[in-house]
Parts: sequence; structure tokens; C-alpha cells
Amino acid sequence: MRLSPLCKLPAVAVLLLCGVLAGCQVGYYGQAVKGHWSLMGKREPVSTVLADANTSPALAGKLRFSQQVIAFAGEALSLPADDVYHQYVALEQDAVVWNVLAAPAYSLAPKTWCYLMIGCVSYRGYFDKGRATREAEALAEDGMDTFVGGAIAYSTLGWFADPLTTPMLDRSRPSLAQLLIHELVHRKLYIKDDTRFNESLATLVGREGAVDYFAHSGEPLAADYWEQREQVQDAFMAIVQATRGALKTLYASQQDEDALAREKTRILQQARDRFARDSQAQPALKAYAGFFDGRLNNARLNGVSDYNDYVPAFARLLDQCRRDWGCFWQQVDNLVAMKDTQRKQALEALAWN
Repeated sequence: MRLSPLCKLPAVAVLLLCGVLAGCQVGYYGQAVKGHWSLMGKREPVSTVLADANTSPALAGKLRFSQQVIAFAGEALSLPADDVYHQYVALEQDAVVWNVLAAPAYSLAPKTWCYLMIGCVSYRGYFDKGRATREAEALAEDGMDTFVGGAIAYSTLGWFADPLTTPMLDRSRPSLAQLLIHELVHRKLYIKDDTRFNESLATLVGREGAVDYFAHSGEPLAADYWEQREQVQDAFMAIVQATRGALKTLYASQQDEDALAREKTRILQQARDRFARDSQAQPALKAYAGFFDGRLNNARLNGVSDYNDYVPAFARLLDQCRRDWGCFWQQVDNLVAMKDTQRKQALEALAWN
């Protein structure tokens, strides 16, 4: 899941930075520190929740399942799982943080926000939805495409013992396994200034790690469960990639703004129309209806690409390693050691081979 940038730093470090940096956005950092510590203060050990007679059987089952996945991820996937997700926070809201994404009206280059120690990221996280909405509205007034999306989890990259939350558990068991492993990847590896690398890596490992967990546990799933799920994801991404490709060509055409606006509207409607057709032929694709029914613009399309563009490259690495996770992580380390341009070229070459 998308990370809140502030939550990649310990709170004390954030406060110290605000004290020494001219122009530091104290209001933003303050809400993030307050929100994070409020969440951390509500944690209960999973063992305590399980021992509570008032805990529902459904919640107890999800909590036990989460602990099994975490243990597997540490042992089989070489992920840092010793001190994370062993506590639980009950929340009534359907998200933990709300992230603002933005991009120019006629460009797919995302707006980024930069922070010391963690670099630049293509989103800005708020613990308060109202503040996120106001930030997006201010950017929209400046002519930007914007989107505010709720995130059901975030990672502190190992600084804190991140808890489980109600929004995290409110999903199917395969999706929960995928989410937990995704978040653990962020604790293992984070590259400054490269959101797409970080999120695509976590997406791939989350997906394939969940496959390995269910194969290991023997928990029954439909024989073609993962194949069907991947087919639906591929169908969704085909629409997104075609739309981004058409917009990229449009924005490079140097037409006047009125022409750009008309053609952009046509391309986005074309995406909605294609989704309507494809979902008739593949009903499971309707799970993405909210994406096409809601605000569809450069910012939202960028968010999808951050999570998926390098997934084929990482999948190729895992195949080359014959699903040996030790080999896979060594190959990922080799990519991390490259300069940014070299790493991007290597990933693009892997995706096409």
C-alpha cells in the first residue's frame, strides 16, 4: 500500500528537522506525528485480543491467519517479520491515511514532495481526510490534476512496530496475505526518490509471496484462483497502459490547450467505454468499476503505474531464479547498487525479455 512519507522517519527525527530547517511545514509534520502516535497509542497485543471473550470469531480467525503469514514471510521470503504486526488497532474508518496525488493537466510527470533522509515521493499522506482534500483542492486551483485515495496500511520502514488495523483485516485471506507481505517488503528495502521501484517490487513480492504461502499451508483455493486473479489484473492494466500511451502521445503533440482538453476528454471516455465492454466479457473485471466511475485523470493513472510498471521485470527476475528467494533478493540488491538511469534501463530490459 502507498506509504505516508512522514511515517518513514521516527517522530523525534521529524521534530528535530522541523526545528532546524527554514520554511519547514510544521503544520504538515505536526498532523502526521500526532496521527501516527495516536494510532500507536491504541495498539493491543494480538494475543490479548485473541484472549478476549468479546472478540468475534471472524476477527480472531483473521488475526491468527495474519500471524501465520507473518511467520512464513520471515522464514521463507527473507523478510523482516520479527517485530511487526503483532499488535492490533480497532478502527471504525475505512482507511488509515489519505494520500494526495497530483500531476499537471497535460503531463504524466507526477508532482513530487521531498523530505530529508527519505528523498522525493509522488504522494503526500495525511491522517485527516479533510486536510488531504483541502491540499488537493488547492493544487487543483493551480491547474493540476489531483486525486485523494485512502490507504489501509502504511509502513514506518522498520522504525516502529507497525500494527494491524481493522481496514487491513477487512479483506479476503489471499488479499490479506498479499497486503502483509507487500508491507514487509518496504521494511526490507527502500530506495530514495524511486516510488515506482519501491511499490512495484512490493507488489510483485506480495503477490508471489502469497502464492507461496497458500501452496505451503495447503489452505484450499480454487484450482485456477491465482490464474484468474492475474488475468483480471492484466485486463485492467491493459486499459490503463493504453490510456497512458494515448495521453503521452497527445501531450507531446504541441497542440493548443483547447485541443488538448478536448482530446484528453475523448481518451479518458474511451478508457471508460473499453472498460464497460471488457467487463461484459470478463465479469470479474467489474471489481475495478470504482476506478473508472470516479475521477479519472493523470494523477490517478500515475498512481496505478507506480504500483505496477516494474512488476513484469521483477517477475522475470523471480523466474530466472526459479523462484528461489535468496537468489531473487541478490538480484534485487544488484539493481539497487546501480545508478538511477542504469537501474531503469535494466528493469525495462527485463520487462521486455
